[in-house]
Amino acid sequence: MDYQKSLAYLDSFIDYERSSGYDYSSAFKIERIRLFLASLGDPQKALKVLHVAGTKGKGSVACFAAHILKCAGFRVGLYTSPHLHDLRERIRILDASNAADEKTSFPGMILKSELSHLVAGLRPRIEAFHRDRPECGNLTYFEVLTALAFLYFRDKGAEWVVLETGLGGRLDATNAADAWVTVITPISYDHQHLLGTTLPEIAFEKAGIIKQSNHKDGRGHGVCVTAPQVRDVLEVLRRRCRGEGVVLFEMEKDFSCRGLRADLLAQEFFYQGLHDRSYFLKTRMLGSHQLVNASVAVAACEALSLFKVDIPAEAIRGGVAEAFWPGRLEVVRTRPFVLLDGAHNGDSAGRLARFLEKEFKDLRKWLVFGVSEDKDIKDIARQLEPVVDSVILTRSASPRAADPEKALRPYFKKSPVVTTRSVEEALDVLQREIKGEEVAVITGSLFVVAEARALWQK
Repeated sequence: MDYQKSLAYLDSFIDYERSSGYDYSSAFKIERIRLFLASLGDPQKALKVLHVAGTKGKGSVACFAAHILKCAGFRVGLYTSPHLHDLRERIRILDASNAADEKTSFPGMILKSELSHLVAGLRPRIEAFHRDRPECGNLTYFEVLTALAFLYFRDKGAEWVVLETGLGGRLDATNAADAWVTVITPISYDHQHLLGTTLPEIAFEKAGIIKQSNHKDGRGHGVCVTAPQVRDVLEVLRRRCRGEGVVLFEMEKDFSCRGLRADLLAQEFFYQGLHDRSYFLKTRMLGSHQLVNASVAVAACEALSLFKVDIPAEAIRGGVAEAFWPGRLEVVRTRPFVLLDGAHNGDSAGRLARFLEKEFKDLRKWLVFGVSEDKDIKDIARQLEPVVDSVILTRSASPRAADPEKALRPYFKKSPVVTTRSVEEALDVLQREIKGEEVAVITGSLFVVAEARALWQK
């Protein structure tokens, strides 16, 4: 099976990342992926896992943690979603011995030949599973890809694996793995139609990765690290940890950070960590929220010391410095200044708005915006419209994309607005109208960011 046929086969499975209008509890079945993995010999049981869930910053935290572990000399598997340009971005091996690969935006991607080989081997196993276990229903795109990733990481001898959940946590396919340390990033409103209409309900789903079966530290406890959370969410996490016998390390209580200096290329901060350790750190990821993400990742790696795995200070400094997550406050041009950022909910949009106000207060600002139809468009627009001067509304090629004229325009009433039918058309308008001393941000759905990034790289 060649690479294109492998992609076509994977695309034959239902993909809930590109679908809407489904029922969460019937579409996501953790028991199905567990049974399928058992039929493959449970490859996930051979892996030492850090597992990341939350609403915001999951990918960034996973990226920081993976690079720290890589700089500590480990061979690290990194599994994230969604991808921007290439499916292979989701499944990576970070290895200190492959320094040349670090120059790419997504170092360590699975090779096309490796992916094709794994898909060819999985196909008869999938068909047998569907034939023998019809009561489970058909596997999904994400479940097949997760199983493939577990096999790949096991076969490649990954010494640690960092997993980002796809959606929620409790029923997510990645939750079939048994984590050494679980990590919860900031939880806010997103996917309410699936995960719940209140923050405690959403937190309950995310906290599902915290479970009694986790590996125990020297005192017989599991370990969880959390970013700052609102009180109701924190209480859900504390209650879950108590019930599962898990030690919870909380940011602003057990570890903290303080920003020191920032420009449009990097930022420096002071991290006060677990076990009375502290570091001066530097990251090229922009925005104050990335200081939180970096700190949570450092704390998760520090927590491994409870399992007698000590991460050297130079690995923490090096990993934080080299970690990079494309499409998140990514600068793609400096005159005019153009940023890409996947701000797809109200909280993310609020962070982006504050960044624009702080860094570009006196410059004319353009917004290129498109988002999926199931997002809280009103809340996102409420955050972004007051800080920009002109708006270009657009849509990605995703079937979930909201219609710019019908679904987006009603929420943008104060600024001059242009609607376009595609991201390419939106960029044409932007490049024609923007001046050299102005700034633009292209944001909303990661599908929009991905298309814009690909067009910009041309």
